[in-house]
Amino acid sequence: MSGERIIPEQIKSQDEYYLYLKEIFVYEWCKEVIPVNSICLDLGCGDGYGAMFLASHVAKFMGLDVDKGLIAKAGGKYGGDNRSFTAYDGKKIPFNDDAFDAVVSFQVIEHVKDDRRFVSEARRVLKKGGVFILTTPNKVLRLPGAMPPWNIHHAREYSRVEMETLLSHEFHDLQILGTFANEEVMRLERARIKRIVRIARYDFFNLRRLLPLPAASLVVKFLHLLLPGRKVRKHSDEAPEISDPRDLYKMDKITSGEPLDIVAICRK
Repeated sequence: MSGERIIPEQIKSQDEYYLYLKEIFVYEWCKEVIPVNSICLDLGCGDGYGAMFLASHVAKFMGLDVDKGLIAKAGGKYGGDNRSFTAYDGKKIPFNDDAFDAVVSFQVIEHVKDDRRFVSEARRVLKKGGVFILTTPNKVLRLPGAMPPWNIHHAREYSRVEMETLLSHEFHDLQILGTFANEEVMRLERARIKRIVRIARYDFFNLRRLLPLPAASLVVKFLHLLLPGRKVRKHSDEAPEISDPRDLYKMDKITSGEPLDIVAICRK
């Protein structure tokens, strides 16, 4: 991990490994939705590892991110004949209207201040009949009451209803699903959330949301010292390798219970 980014070779704990497997699961699952030989944009591609899973399925894979350093590394690690990576300003997608058959964006929109523009830009670059797939953490599972996001990198978080409301401004054909996990992963995630919520409540004045990011990071580190948590299991020493992420995760309609992530499928 690197801040809010998943860097496969930097994974050190079981929690981080499970997060990575969840992202692999979503990339593999979206092949069921994205037509073969599509032109696909990964909006907020980060390290670019999504190319490993989508490039063989699509005719052209393009990764886009605001982090110029990561984009440079992504090009070196995952660039190829049908794979390319571009940096942008986080506002206007630097491609023409109707340029892509598919746009995917996983765990990104919660970081974006102007989420309406983000969705509008994704729709603009989609061809008629194209599909926009995005995921975001489930606010209902993570934030009790009216608590603001405890993750200082998140501008906001969404419930299923809030995500549907946002997307309906641009897309009339949309479906909301959820990424669900098995009992073991859910147990670990609920314990992690419970501890972080307890820590966040020590921030009586909500300083982590008011201070500049470097100072807010120091506040968060201090709060963690106030309430030491469980020992984090090392992935390499104590965690078994999972050969198939489908052993841990599934994509389904939200009929009962709360998923880890909200997943939206939007068609233009």
